Amino acid sequence: MAVSRQDLEGAISSYWKIKEEQAERARAKKAAKAAEKKRAAEILASRDAAVDARDLATAVVIAEAVDSEVVATDDDGEDSGTEGSVRGGKQFDPIADVIARFFREADYPDLCIHTASQLELPGFYRPQKKWDLVVNWGETLVAAFELKALGGPSYGNNFNNRVEEAVGSATDVRRAFAEIYPDSEMPWLGYLFIMQDDEKSQRPVGLAKSPLLVDETWRRKSYQGRGGIFCERLLQSKLYDGVCYVTAPMGTGEFSEPSPEVGWDAFSDAISDRISALRKRGIPSLRIPRQAAWSAPAIFD
Repeated sequence: MAVSRQDLEGAISSYWKIKEEQAERARAKKAAKAAEKKRAAEILASRDAAVDARDLATAVVIAEAVDSEVVATDDDGEDSGTEGSVRGGKQFDPIADVIARFFREADYPDLCIHTASQLELPGFYRPQKKWDLVVNWGETLVAAFELKALGGPSYGNNFNNRVEEAVGSATDVRRAFAEIYPDSEMPWLGYLFIMQDDEKSQRPVGLAKSPLLVDETWRRKSYQGRGGIFCERLLQSKLYDGVCYVTAPMGTGEFSEPSPEVGWDAFSDAISDRISALRKRGIPSLRIPRQAAWSAPAIFD
C-alpha cells in the first residue's frame, strides 16, 4: 500500500499530540520545582535554630538546582519557543515511521532501517552527527533524513537556527563521505520541515539594516514565506536530494504546502526515484550485506 498524504496528516496529528503531552509534563515539573524552591527559600530564611541540618542542606541543593535549570529546547529539531519546549525528539517518531514505510514496502529489512539507534553518520567538522532516520544497505547509504519543526511564539532566531543546522548537517556529512568513501556515491539526504501555521508565522517580516545589499527575494516575506525559500534553495543547491516543507495549525494534521517544488508529492517522488535507481543496481537483494562500519555499534576501550 503506497504511502499517502493521509498518512502524513495522521503523523502530523500524532506529532502535535505527543508535543502537547510533553508540554504538560514540562509544566507539571516546573510547578513542582517552583513549590520546592519556595519551600527551600522559607527554610533558608528561617531563624529557627532547630532547623534540621539535612533539611537545610536539601533546601540549598534544590534552590541551586532550580536556579540553574531551564526548560530545554529540543535539539532534535523543535524550537517552539513555548513553555512546553522539551528535549527528546519522540514527537517526530510518527513522521519517521511514515517515511520508513517507503523503504519497508520496497523490501528493505528492518535491520537496514534505523529510527531509534545507529543513527549517527560520520562527520568531517565533528566526529558524528545523529540523524532522525537512516537507511543503509551494507556500505551504501540509501538515505538519511532530518526532521525539523518551528513553532511560535518566537520565530526569528529559531528560524535562523533551523537554517544553520540544515546547511551544516548536509555540508558536514557530504564532506565526510567524500573523504572516507571517495569511491562511493554521495549520500542521499532528505529533509522534512514543519512550520506552525498561525497569525505570527503568516505576517510579513522586515529586514534588519545592513551595510550591504540583501537579496530582494527575502523582502516582506513572512516566516512561512522564508521557510519556502529556504527549503527550495536546499533542494536547488543539491544540499538535499528530497525536501518537504509543510505548514500546519497546532493540533491538527491538515497541512498546507506553500511551495509545490518542496511539497509532499515532490518529496514522495524523490524518495521513490531513489528506491527505483537502487533497485536497478540490485539493491535490495535477497542477501543482506554486512553492515557498514559507520553503522556498527560503538566499541569503547
